[in-house]
Amino acid sequence: MRRYLLGALFVVAMIPSTHCGSLCLAADPPPLVKVPNPTSGDNPTYPLVPQALPQAGKSFQDARFKTALVRVTEERGLRHEYSRHDPFNCDGTKILLTHTASGEFRVYRTGKLPYDANEGLVTKVDLEEPRWDPANADLLWGSRDFQIRTLNVKTGRSDVVKDFSKDPTIAPVLKAETDVYRITMKDEGETSRDKRYWAMCLQGSKDDYRLRYIAVWDRKEDKVVGLCKVAKEESDIDWVGMSVLGNWVLIGGGSENGPRLSGMTMADRGLTKFHRLDYATAHADIGLDSQGNEVIVMQNVRTDAIDLIPLSEKTKPILDAGGSYEGTGRTMLVRLFYSNESPVGLSSGVHICCNADGWCVVSTYMPSGAKEQNWLDRCVILVRLDPRAPAAYYLAKIHNTRDAYWEEPHASMSSDGSKVVWACNWNQDVGKEKAFLIQLNMPAKWQEALSAPKGQPTTGDVKK
Repeated sequence: MRRYLLGALFVVAMIPSTHCGSLCLAADPPPLVKVPNPTSGDNPTYPLVPQALPQAGKSFQDARFKTALVRVTEERGLRHEYSRHDPFNCDGTKILLTHTASGEFRVYRTGKLPYDANEGLVTKVDLEEPRWDPANADLLWGSRDFQIRTLNVKTGRSDVVKDFSKDPTIAPVLKAETDVYRITMKDEGETSRDKRYWAMCLQGSKDDYRLRYIAVWDRKEDKVVGLCKVAKEESDIDWVGMSVLGNWVLIGGGSENGPRLSGMTMADRGLTKFHRLDYATAHADIGLDSQGNEVIVMQNVRTDAIDLIPLSEKTKPILDAGGSYEGTGRTMLVRLFYSNESPVGLSSGVHICCNADGWCVVSTYMPSGAKEQNWLDRCVILVRLDPRAPAAYYLAKIHNTRDAYWEEPHASMSSDGSKVVWACNWNQDVGKEKAFLIQLNMPAKWQEALSAPKGQPTTGDVKK
């Protein structure tokens, strides 16, 4: 049966909990609405309430969940890059945005609203795959051709950190295969958090620009510690990157890719051992769970869910449609429920962000003509990455329709958990990629308020 609840700020205190036995009447309830059972396809739905187009720089509330929102960019077509990458620097004083029409990266100050006011522009960035330094608020890392470079956005100084065309391991490869023209993580991959370990592909122009090699570089030792030639039949790779702590290489292979790199694959830094984690590579992000373990959170195309997948050689993939979770080591976090026959089937695509340790943000996007019906449609939700006691909370509704790529929201949480941003066209000029940036300011001390209570019963794997 469909259930509808009022979107009041403290309604979480009145929602039945499987861990309380009855109503959780907390004295100081967290100001977010809890999803009763995120592993069900049918939860309370909150249809989108029309709201006026927000003015740039003006704060407003989400009509359903009363969370604090603000439109932080004025220009249409100026937004963050992707869900997986934190657009904010380490102290939150700057933000890295993409001008989608030109493909240009720009850094803006965040001290005044909107961020893209004339005095807000810090610099334009001439790097591929630019990412913020974890400790230096003025430093960006990125690549160009075969170089890893840094850019100090305050001074404008750009330094070459590593030139692989002169590396004793990589230089002979480039000499032998002259069409190889760059290093890349294919836009979605990232380095280890401390920037020590880098997993990259060498890409060539022949064979439809296929990837030729995967390499792992240890910045501390200045040594290529792993090099793997990619055969043509195993070159269906979506992205390559390192785990957060640098223990593993993640290779996003296709489901029909060559056996060594088939599906989402984990490898050691030396690229000598390969372990399949999942049937295919879908929308995902790498992070840490609530116990600090390295995980990947990814859409599971075999079970119609989003899973918490430990980065462990003990983790097993689910290869059969509708297969069991029993003994796989993985946990179902969210049921997507893509069912055309059901009146509560999901109409949205999803993206995932694991920037804040122990948590992930899931955002959805819908094309024009799709009907909002599932509890996830047009929603941004927060998910606790605790395999013992996963939980989810509604954050906001998305006033967005996607008919072109840069209209996808790609909600991304800052690494400190204080902000969530997503792109939005407010359901206007659909198909013209005129999205701007919406920011949600998270409630104070939300992480402490929503952490699993000590001694709480564990849920274990969700089994089918």
